[in-house]
Amino acid sequence: RSAGAAPANGDELQFLTSIPSGQFDEFTFTTQPPNSFNAALAKGELARVRAVPNPYFAHSQYELNRFNRVLKFTHLPARCTIRLFNLAGDLVRTIEKNDNTSQATWDLNTNHGLPVGSGVYIFHIDAPGVGSTTGKVAVFMEKERLNNF
Repeated sequence: RSAGAAPANGDELQFLTSIPSGQFDEFTFTTQPPNSFNAALAKGELARVRAVPNPYFAHSQYELNRFNRVLKFTHLPARCTIRLFNLAGDLVRTIEKNDNTSQATWDLNTNHGLPVGSGVYIFHIDAPGVGSTTGKVAVFMEKERLNNF
C-alpha cells in the first residue's frame, strides 16, 4: 500500500511508542472514511479540465498502434457528460463518463463511428451537481492513403 493511503478493512497497523508501556495501557484509534464527493473541490477541478494532446497531430503518446486513436480529457469529475461540437455547432460525439477516474478517452470518431476530420472542436462538459465548462481542441488527422481500390 502506498504511503499515506487509508487502511482497508482488515488491515493491521503497528504503532511504536517512545515510552515504555505497561500491561494495562490501552490505546484507541478511530478513523473516518474518505469524503466520497466534495462539490467545492469538484467545481475547482472543472476549471482545470484539459484535452490532451492539444493540438492532436495525427497521433498521440497514448496510442498503441496507428489504428487506435486516443485523445484524453483530464481533471474530470467521477460522473459527467462530454459533448463535442464542430465549429458549425453540430454535435459530433457524446461521451458518458461514470467511474472513479479523472480521465475520459475520445477515439476521434463521431457518434456514427466515422473518423472526424481535421479542425477545431468545442467540448462542453456537464457534471450533475458540480457545474459545466467548455473548451476547444484542435485536431489534425493524417491523410488517408488507399493502397487497394
